[in-house]
Amino acid sequence: MKGDDQVYAKLTTIAVLLCIVLLPAGAAAQLQNQGQTVENLYLAAEHVTRAVQYAEMNLWDEAEEAYWEAVALDYDNSMARQGLGDVYREKRQFEQAIENYQIVLNNQPNNVDIQYLISLSYYDNHQYEKARAAAEKALQMNPELAKAENLVRLSEAKQQEQQQELVNLRLMEAAAIDQFRQQQEIKESAFIGKIIPGWRMIQTAETKQMWTGYAILGATAGLMLGGYMLRGSGQSSYDEAAIASSREVYQDRVDLGQSRYKVGGYMFNAALGIFTLNLVDSFLLGGKIFGGKTRVKPSLPERDRISRY
Repeated sequence: MKGDDQVYAKLTTIAVLLCIVLLPAGAAAQLQNQGQTVENLYLAAEHVTRAVQYAEMNLWDEAEEAYWEAVALDYDNSMARQGLGDVYREKRQFEQAIENYQIVLNNQPNNVDIQYLISLSYYDNHQYEKARAAAEKALQMNPELAKAENLVRLSEAKQQEQQQELVNLRLMEAAAIDQFRQQQEIKESAFIGKIIPGWRMIQTAETKQMWTGYAILGATAGLMLGGYMLRGSGQSSYDEAAIASSREVYQDRVDLGQSRYKVGGYMFNAALGIFTLNLVDSFLLGGKIFGGKTRVKPSLPERDRISRY
């Protein structure tokens, strides 16, 4: 096939050279009015010949560049457009291949080979419904085209297989989401989260709220521990006042003990207040204060959009 294309490209070049000599002046003027000149057509044919040679050597980048040089001189050049379609099919850039094949088909509506290449490109791009429709058009052009008939059947089978895989994938996603919700309900309903402030945020909240949970838990623990230690220190100051040897020492120890005991009591009461608020939130408010938006995402199966079905 590639050898035939090269021969055809050379024949096209010869025909263009003859046109330079034999083309009537009126036809040449018409070509010039359309933005094409005989020289451009000749140069475009040369680029096509060079591109065919590159394609035979599997130099697809060089072939693509040469075909585009031909298109720049002759936009609707069928050989160049079909060559670009073939190059892009080799590169698995099927959308670009279909675009160039379609330009050829617009100029040659009865070109069944191009219609088949369009359907084949859709098939290779996993667009099975479009592949079937394009293959049916090829069959309408040539009812005896067996490869188009086979492609119709393959496209229908692949489309059904693809739809079934999508159904299975949706079922797997639904199962993963249900499992995730069950896990979240277990975490959110844990009794320890209803007792300890901030624990539910740490277990179920997003990252930012999770650190808020750590802060609440740390602050509560710090207030309780600090209050307990200050009240103990205040009691020690009272004990020292009881054995003071002078009135000045007695009054100093009493004032110090009173201050420490009072501040420790405030801290301890603040911690108890947070505990009480957490209990009210857990059993009466449904976690509106110490709850958080979940940070744990369900592990959904990935959709394979690259490999073939």
